[in-house]
Amino acid sequence: MTGRSTSSILLKTLAAVRLRKAQALFLFLAADPNAFHRAEKVIDLFWQETDQQRAAASYRQVIRHIRRDMEADCGLNLKTEIGQITLEILDRKTPKDEFRETILAERWDAAAADRMREFLSYTTRLEGISNSFDSWLVITRSVLLRTIREALDERLANVQSARFDELRRPAELALELEPSNETAVRILMTLDWRGGHSTRAIERYDMLYRYLDEEFDQEPEAETIELLAAVKLNPAGKSARNDLTNRRPEVSISVSLLPSSDEIPGEMRGFGTVLFADLRMRMGRFREWRVLDEDSTESCTVNVKLRPVYGLGRYQLYVDVQRVEDSQLLWSEVIDSPETDWEAKARLLLANLANALSVVVSDRSLSDSGLAIYDRWLKAQALLDSWSPEAERAALSMLEDIIADTPKFGPAHAELAGALNVRHVLQPGSTQTEEVKQRALHHAIMAVSIDPLDTRAHRVVAWCYCHKREFGLAEFHFEQALNLNRSNPLTLASSALGFAFAGNLDRAAALVAETRRNSAVMEPFHIIYLAAADYLLGNYASAEEQCRRGTGLMPTVGGWHSLALWKLGRQDDSVRRLQSYFDEIRPKWQGDAVPGDAEIIDWFTSSFPLGDEKALADLHQTIASIMAARGAA
Repeated sequence: MTGRSTSSILLKTLAAVRLRKAQALFLFLAADPNAFHRAEKVIDLFWQETDQQRAAASYRQVIRHIRRDMEADCGLNLKTEIGQITLEILDRKTPKDEFRETILAERWDAAAADRMREFLSYTTRLEGISNSFDSWLVITRSVLLRTIREALDERLANVQSARFDELRRPAELALELEPSNETAVRILMTLDWRGGHSTRAIERYDMLYRYLDEEFDQEPEAETIELLAAVKLNPAGKSARNDLTNRRPEVSISVSLLPSSDEIPGEMRGFGTVLFADLRMRMGRFREWRVLDEDSTESCTVNVKLRPVYGLGRYQLYVDVQRVEDSQLLWSEVIDSPETDWEAKARLLLANLANALSVVVSDRSLSDSGLAIYDRWLKAQALLDSWSPEAERAALSMLEDIIADTPKFGPAHAELAGALNVRHVLQPGSTQTEEVKQRALHHAIMAVSIDPLDTRAHRVVAWCYCHKREFGLAEFHFEQALNLNRSNPLTLASSALGFAFAGNLDRAAALVAETRRNSAVMEPFHIIYLAAADYLLGNYASAEEQCRRGTGLMPTVGGWHSLALWKLGRQDDSVRRLQSYFDEIRPKWQGDAVPGDAEIIDWFTSSFPLGDEKALADLHQTIASIMAARGAA
C-alpha cells in the first residue's frame, strides 16, 4: 500500500467490483473501516424483501465477489467471523480523514479532489437498493460533504497569508460543492479581475446573486457587493485586493429554556419544549449567525432566553436577548398565544432578533409548509406529550388530517408513526396488531424518505423494526439517529433501550453510560428507558432506583420495579410492588371488563420486543416466581 492513498485503493476496488450490491456493501464497510458489523444487520439492510435463506446465500455470494475483485496485498482485508463482518484498512486512515488532510496540505492535489468527487458520486449512483440503504447514503454523503466543506473553509479563510494564486482550484471545488460559498466566489472574482477578466468576475457575482435569491431570498454579503463595485469602477484590475474576509459568522448564539414560575396546565406543559426545539432548529438555518450546541465549550456572543408563562387563562412565551459580554439586554418581547399562528410569530421573532443583532434574515424556507399545517403539527406534539388516551386520540386524528392535506410534511409522518409505536404501552390492555405495526412502519419510512437527515424519523423507523422483530434494521436506524444527533438525550436513551431489546448488550451498556453523562438535561421519562435497559443489562440496583424515582411516569414502571426487586433478593418487597402495580393498572385498563392478574401480566410481557429468547424466558420465569411467592404468602 506504500505510495498509494486509501481513497485510491477503495475507488479502484469499487470500480473492479461488477455486482452492484457488492459495490454497495463494500462502500458501507469502507465508510466505517475496522468496525465490526453484525451479519444479521447487513442482510436486513441489503436484502430486506428477500426470504431469510435466499438472503443469506446472496450475502455469501456478494462477499465472494468482493474478495475475488479486490486486489491482493492492497492494504485492505475483508474479514468475516461468525455473525460479523468488517473491512480492515491497515493504516487505519478513513477516506474522510484523508480528504481533510489533503485539502489542508501545503500543495493542492488535483487528483485527490477528483477522488473526492468520485467518492461522492457513489453515494448517489448506488441509490435504489433499499429504503434503509438510501437513507444511509444520504447521511454518509452529508457527513462527507460537511468534512470537505469545513476543510475548504479553513483553507480559504487564510487568504491573507496564503499564496493567493494557489487558491483558485480549492475555491472552484468549494463553489462546486456549495454554490452559496461567498468566500470562494470572492476569491474567484478577484483572481478573474486581476487576470484581466472583469466580465467573468461580474458573471460569477450574477450567478451567486440568482442562486441566493432563488434558494434563500437573500442578497450577497456586503463584502461581495463591495468587490463587485470595485470591479466595475476599475475593470482593468490593476489594484485588485486580496483582503477577503472569512465567511464564518462572528455572532454566536446560545438558546436556553427557563422553567416557568407558574403552574402550567397539563395539556400545555410540553408546549414550551416543543417551541424551544422548533426555534433552535429555525435559528440554525441562517448563515448570519451560528447556534452553539448545548454542550459547546465555545463562548457565545448572545444568549436568547425563553420562558413559558401561563396566567389568566392565556399561554405566553417571554423572550429576552442578552449580550453576554456586558449583560446588556438587547431586546425583549412577549409572544402571546404561541399555540396559534406560531410560524408567522416565529418568523417575526427571528426578524426582531436579526434587528437586535444588526443583521437581516429571511425565513422563506420554513414557510412552504403553510401556517395552519405547522400550527396543527405543534398542537399534536403537545397533545401527545400529555400521554393521555383522550389527548392521544385527538392528536392522531390531527396528524392524519395534516398528512391528508400535506402528504410531504415529514414531521407529521414521524409523529404519527411514533404515536402508533407506543400506544399499546401507554394504554394498558391494548395490543399492537400487525396492521398497526405495518401502518406505523409505512409512515416512518415516509418520514425518512422525505427527510433522510431527520434524527427523529430514523429513531421511529428503528422502533418500528424492533416491534416487527427485524432487529438488524432496527440497529441500523438507531445508529443513523445517533450519527445525526448524538447530543440529544432522548436519542441516546431511546437507542440504549432499543439495543438492549435487540440483544446487543455491549452497545446498550455503552449508550446507557453515555446517557447518564447527559443527566443534567434528561427528561423525567428518560429514567424509565434507562431502567428497562439496566434491568436487561443485569444492573438491577440501578433499575430499581430509577423505577422508584419514575413511579407513575409510564404504565410499565411497576412491572420493571417488581422484577428488579426480585433480582435483588428483596422478595417480599417485590411481591408487594407487584400487587400495587396490579392496583395501579386496573383503573387504566382499556378493555371492557376488569382485568385479572394474568391478563395484566400478559399485556406487560407482550409490550416489549425482546430479541433474545433467553432474556424473554427469564422475564416470564421471574414473574412466575413472584406470583408463586405471592400465592404462598
